[in-house]
Amino acid sequence: MSAIGNSRQVLAADVTNTNTFTMPYPTGVVQADLLGTTGGRLTVNNNDAYPQAPSGAGTVAFSFGASNITVTNNTGVTLSAGATIHASFGRTDQAGRYESGVMVTPAPQTLTAATGTGSTTINDVTGSFSQTVLNNNFKSLADQVNAITALLKKAGVAAS
Repeated sequence: MSAIGNSRQVLAADVTNTNTFTMPYPTGVVQADLLGTTGGRLTVNNNDAYPQAPSGAGTVAFSFGASNITVTNNTGVTLSAGATIHASFGRTDQAGRYESGVMVTPAPQTLTAATGTGSTTINDVTGSFSQTVLNNNFKSLADQVNAITALLKKAGVAAS
């Protein structure tokens, strides 16, 4: 799941509809990281998934306390004791920015090959070395790295 953080636990007791249980914060995540977030999800036994919403049938609500997260079961069903609960918290942060589950990092610099003609093929330089083939290979690699970098920027994973 894509999220700011994920937490997993096994329920110790049944949690009937409209009742609550608590979960620990994911490792490295604190209350301030999740306050005001949306887009979370709760999955039961790697099967049934329920979206985060303040209320409404078929959903779960998250309340981010100082030391743990309170989950309100609005799913319409009882979550059974022994069920494995996987919660994904905060796909969208307080500023409305989508979080892909990885930290947004600076993008690599655009690569420039001094000479050569790029293609989608890396050619064998062969035993009789060819500077042209080698330059074309470098240009092809630089073009592909630049294309990947542009996609990462577009997806919001790499900052411009």
